Amino acid sequence: MYVTDKAEIVIDASPEEIWEYVTDPVHWTASNPEEHYGLEYDTPDNRPQEGATFHQAEEVAGMYADLHGRFQYIDHPHVAVWTGTAYYPVLRGLVTVRIPEGGTIRLEETEDGTRMSHAVWMDFPNNRRGRLLKRLFTTVLDGKAKLYDHTNKELVFFKERIESTAHKPPKPTDESP
Repeated sequence: MYVTDKAEIVIDASPEEIWEYVTDPVHWTASNPEEHYGLEYDTPDNRPQEGATFHQAEEVAGMYADLHGRFQYIDHPHVAVWTGTAYYPVLRGLVTVRIPEGGTIRLEETEDGTRMSHAVWMDFPNNRRGRLLKRLFTTVLDGKAKLYDHTNKELVFFKERIESTAHKPPKPTDESP
């Protein structure tokens, strides 16, 4: 039983520039400091690669999650598809709920720049416990809206940082006498 959402934004940069910035685990963690607590890729250069695994500690809808994932498909610098399992300790860690999760990050060139999107999903089990958890997540925790907010915050951060003058070479000025 899926909960899905997608956020997208247009960034004034090439897919290569965006890819280079967002795949740095330091930048991904900084994109949402209230809910990201660290990201590590299990690769020699600490960057995503097809087949590589990763670990991210985060919060989603106010619930701490220990996410262990794998990049199923990468078409550098246009698409990254990841899947994983998030471990949510509930009742002060008395019970751990495992939720399969995943996402697709796309970088598509447009006339206005590059559209970056991140479509994410959570797959609650189709049993009594899973239906209860999904209902609690979507109603009490307002999880669908918070899932969008979490993802959108990352994209807005990337746009602001990448488009800032700190990350772009200065434009030439006309200083003729």
